[in-house]
This record gives sequence, structure tokens and C-alpha cells, in this order.
Amino acid sequence: MSEKKYQFDLTENQVNMIDKLIEEKFQLANDMNESVNNGVELISLTSYLNFELGFNQGFEKSMEVEE
Repeated sequence: MSEKKYQFDLTENQVNMIDKLIEEKFQLANDMNESVNNGVELISLTSYLNFELGFNQGFEKSMEVEE
């Protein structure tokens, strides 16, 4: 069974909040000497979100230059 994919429109603030939550989850696990069950998926998620955020910010800046 394949995973369903969804697309969301997130603000920069929302991406930063998700990053912070993921970072806190890893820090809490580290403090308790445990591992994060879905660590690979969380790292992939934060990488993807930050890539998309950076891409969109770059695109917006390039549109400003063209105007």
C-alpha cells in the first residue's frame, strides 16, 4: 500500500514552528538517553520543508528583481 501525499500551503512561521517541535523531540529523546522512533522520517520532513521554504523565498526574490 502506497502512502498518500498531500500538499499544504505553510507560512514561514509555520515551517519554523514545525522545525522547533522536531528539534525539541530530538532534544527530549537525547536528554532521556532514548532514540526517536521515527527519526529518519522527521529529519526528512524538516529537510523537505526547509528546502521548499528556501526555494520559495528565492523565487520571490527573483520575481522582485525582474520587476
